[in-house]
Amino acid sequence: MGWKEVLQIIIFALAWFPVGILVSTSFSGGSEIYEHDFSIYNDEYDGLSQYRLAIEEANYDVVAIQSTMSVISRYNGSAILVIMGPVQDFTIDAVLTIFQHLDAGGSILIADDFGTANRSFQILNNILRENLAGSLPVDIDGFLSFTGGVLLDLDSYDRSPKLPVIRDLRVGLDGGAITAGVSELNLNWATCLSPRSLIGAAGIAYTTIRAWCENDIEDTNPAPDEDEWAGALPVAGALDLALAGMQGRIVAVSDPSMFNNDMWSRSPGNRRFGLNIINWLSQNDPSIPVVFCENLLAIPVNSPEWFFGNYLGRILWMTSNPILAPIYPLMTAIGIRKYLPDMKKIEVTSVSEVFLRRGQTYFSERMAYYRTEGNYARVVKLLYRKLRRDMRRKQQMTEFSPEKVWELMKHKDTKLEKEKFLKTFDRIEEISSNPGKRLRESEMMDLFFFIRNITSQLVDTKR
Repeated sequence: MGWKEVLQIIIFALAWFPVGILVSTSFSGGSEIYEHDFSIYNDEYDGLSQYRLAIEEANYDVVAIQSTMSVISRYNGSAILVIMGPVQDFTIDAVLTIFQHLDAGGSILIADDFGTANRSFQILNNILRENLAGSLPVDIDGFLSFTGGVLLDLDSYDRSPKLPVIRDLRVGLDGGAITAGVSELNLNWATCLSPRSLIGAAGIAYTTIRAWCENDIEDTNPAPDEDEWAGALPVAGALDLALAGMQGRIVAVSDPSMFNNDMWSRSPGNRRFGLNIINWLSQNDPSIPVVFCENLLAIPVNSPEWFFGNYLGRILWMTSNPILAPIYPLMTAIGIRKYLPDMKKIEVTSVSEVFLRRGQTYFSERMAYYRTEGNYARVVKLLYRKLRRDMRRKQQMTEFSPEKVWELMKHKDTKLEKEKFLKTFDRIEEISSNPGKRLRESEMMDLFFFIRNITSQLVDTKR
């Protein structure tokens, strides 16, 4: 087996392995419901299935990305991208996709806790800082970032300061559309938007002044330290980038769990707030699809979704990439060219017509055809059949056998070794019995010269 065959097997395995994982999981009792936190298909307390249903009841189409964020570029800015509780770092390609989506007029809702997305958004901060140069206040050091730590509010909470209730709702750049009809928001182990980020400065929901972000979440007696954010801190912000020369809109929230099934069922304010966000980002246009980015969730590497998402992501990335997309069909065509049918009209030729061609025989025609098609096993079979016929005719053999050929050849070529000679014949007979067998061209040539040597010594010579 040559390297081409090995490569084809590897490509075939990589192409179908994720599909096989999904099929085997289905037949082995796999669940069709995601158990991942913040998945729109998770019906448990930590899922977002109720939020998804509420959006769909508002006549929006809801879809999910399982592969790569570059898929959002296919909407050309006419979509709302929702990033909930990301645990995976964004790739550079994903960050650029977010920027292009905003620049094309798209909208984004990102809800993060503990500042997981801070490192990923550093690149986006740099890009937008350059794009918004000259329009940022002096004390603003970035576009979007989270403080990290756990938010505690001593003056407004539910059962614990780590379950703050936000009642300071303000009119921001959204004109009050997002907080309309909302009296309070219930959070659960949230963090805060950085007050020094642009979207934090455009906050629309704030804690009380006796709040801070505790970095030591294991501390049984927490208190604000000098290096921790404290005071009235923003937990949600909204920006209309049209004010800065771009076209998109973005909403950032510092607690994705405020939209999960548990909080959604217990807090009317959270429900109204969640739908207001979608309406404002879509500019009240239900034809705008809502796209949840689920490939950044905490999906185990041994799950079929992880395999299938990564496999599909590579393909979608190549077809969505503006550089690779034009040449991807060409690469595919070249890869399968060998297996495509010949577009030329088949010429039906009888055996007699072949023999009538000047200087050609049926044998030479078939040899040329098989070599052109790469079917080297049939070439060996044809050569062997011809050798058997010639030996019966020339040596007057009643029955052809490799042993008889050896008895004749050992006197013609003293360098031959019987064991190797007969072993080569065994290989030729094995190939002849299975002409569909894959055979390397180099082996075919070795067998050709072996048969040619016998022919020149025992057939072509005069007695």
